[in-house]
Amino acid sequence: MDLQAIAATGWGFSERASIGDWELRAAGGHTSRANTAIPLGDSGMPLPQTLDAVRDWFAERALPGLVQTIDGSPLDSEIAALGFTETLRPALRQTAPLAPALETLSGSTDFHRTAKATPELPEDYFTVYRRGHGIPEFKDILTTGDALIAFAVVRDDNGEPLSVGRVAIDTGSGYAGIAALATAEAARRRGLARIVLRDLLAFAAENGAENTYLEVEEGNAPALALYASLGYTTAHRYHCRHL
Repeated sequence: MDLQAIAATGWGFSERASIGDWELRAAGGHTSRANTAIPLGDSGMPLPQTLDAVRDWFAERALPGLVQTIDGSPLDSEIAALGFTETLRPALRQTAPLAPALETLSGSTDFHRTAKATPELPEDYFTVYRRGHGIPEFKDILTTGDALIAFAVVRDDNGEPLSVGRVAIDTGSGYAGIAALATAEAARRRGLARIVLRDLLAFAAENGAENTYLEVEEGNAPALALYASLGYTTAHRYHCRHL
């Protein structure tokens, strides 16, 4: 299982290109996963020339050159040895078997409340996600990619969104990636994020997914506790190396 390659299918972009098996993505500089080079194999060139080409591609877009690498991997060490020692935006990729996680959520959430999954990005999604900053690049990031994508929203009695989330299913591997989770500040600590997770994972299971992954900042203790309760464990830590 190449989790980095699987995760690459689940996150979008405004523009992408390739250097051999390295994928380059840009989206106006918003979010590191949508504005980085992702090594998915051989670039077809020696590493120093590859990094020069990556840096030039991003410079043409007035963006910093970034390469997403798994912390401590041979490639990560090789890039560091070339003098690129600055790392940005570290995060953990965690995985869990889908069925037990879904069973736990189904038994611990209000079944009267639902977050129906839909393939269309709801027009008011950004009322909650990114604190209302729904700039065009964010819409690109959420709606593009190489996976089967769906969104879920828990609403109040007036139809206003309270909690939202997104799933991206890599149908080839059967992995479902959870991302873009957010709950309105006034609606927190009511278990609404668990309902979103439940219904996204149910959608994923209906579409053949057997495992799930997500990405979380290692300092986000509440999120880590929630995910641990669902059986998620850390597969690896990753970061972006600044070229």
